[in-house]
Amino acid sequence: MSLKNNLFSSKPKQIAQAAIQILLKVYGDLNSVNFIVISDMKLPIDIAQNFENIGLNKYLIFQDPLEKICNQKKENYNIDENLINKLKPFDLIMVGYKTQSKIIDKILVKKILNKRKQKPVLFVDCGIPGNVKTDIVQIPNCFLFDLNDLEQLYSSWIQNNTTNEDSNNELFDIELKTLLDSFFRKLKFNLEQKMIFENKVNSLVKAKGKEIKFILKKFLKLF
Repeated sequence: MSLKNNLFSSKPKQIAQAAIQILLKVYGDLNSVNFIVISDMKLPIDIAQNFENIGLNKYLIFQDPLEKICNQKKENYNIDENLINKLKPFDLIMVGYKTQSKIIDKILVKKILNKRKQKPVLFVDCGIPGNVKTDIVQIPNCFLFDLNDLEQLYSSWIQNNTTNEDSNNELFDIELKTLLDSFFRKLKFNLEQKMIFENKVNSLVKAKGKEIKFILKKFLKLF
């Protein structure tokens, strides 16, 4: 099947595809990933529906008012045990409420990560102006993206992949991908650094072909 036939055309599908690429980079596969969306808005639900049949371990849409999962008042979301316990099993958490309240903050995230034994967690903030405090990215094993981030990542992904399915296409080179992943881990690259580096490698491989791919593999094997 050509890459062209897999490309999404609508924004919800584009955003979902970008999030899927991130999940693959963080977790390696989708079979063990648990996903939840909590929202009272249409767009997050539309995005979430694109995750339903991609092989996730758990998939849940919670399309109800926030009060149904929170026992605390809005200024105390970060100590709400019901909310913490609701979110802790999930690796990808999509949040989008009409309220301008910051539902997710550093205190809440740290409590969730402690209950997850520091297993990484990804948040997608679908709220406008936002339901997640941006400083949570300072916490190890926590990733945050808003809808604009994901649209930009999707655009970058499209620009770096064509319908060419020959052996020079890095998406089909498992050995190169494995070597890059090992390289990233050893140098402790964060997610943004991984994506920037991969985009540069992708452009280089497309420009130079098999010869540069051989040199790259030889270089990466030194680490």
